[in-house]
Amino acid sequence: MILKDDVVLLRAIEEDDANVLMDLINDPEVENSVFGWSYPVSLSSQKKWILNLSNDTTVRYIIDVDKEAVGVAIISSIDMKNRTSNMNIKLLKSVRGRGIAMHALGLIIRYCFDELNMHCLTANVIERNENSRKLWIKLGFNEDGVLRQRIYKNGTYHNIVSYSLLREEYYERNR
Repeated sequence: MILKDDVVLLRAIEEDDANVLMDLINDPEVENSVFGWSYPVSLSSQKKWILNLSNDTTVRYIIDVDKEAVGVAIISSIDMKNRTSNMNIKLLKSVRGRGIAMHALGLIIRYCFDELNMHCLTANVIERNENSRKLWIKLGFNEDGVLRQRIYKNGTYHNIVSYSLLREEYYERNR
């Protein structure tokens, strides 16, 4: 299902998106500010990855602004029994700070609650990533706690801050 508002369009990943995905994965600034890690990726291996995608417990969206791919938003760890899933987003450096993440995640949150019938959405953020932490709070997520020294980057362990948003909290906030 394509999601859109007046700023962003969220659509399926196509082979033509390999360059933007490769740029996001290979960008040291992105790598150092997000949960998880990856090896350097070549264009050919990125294209192969795209061709092998399946939406089993993960749904990936390309974020388009003015018909240009600028990032990726992901719903992962989709658990249909417990009605939970995790969310994350990556944007190209050139478009950060323009409200694009707020729009994209707003669409995904609504989709998760209205269409997937989720009960609880979660997000995990490296503690030092203040911009992401502020974003989740602004979206209505609550800080659940800190997972101590869970991520190793640049020779140092970092804490992860865990956030969640319950269905009823979302509907109460967005009446």
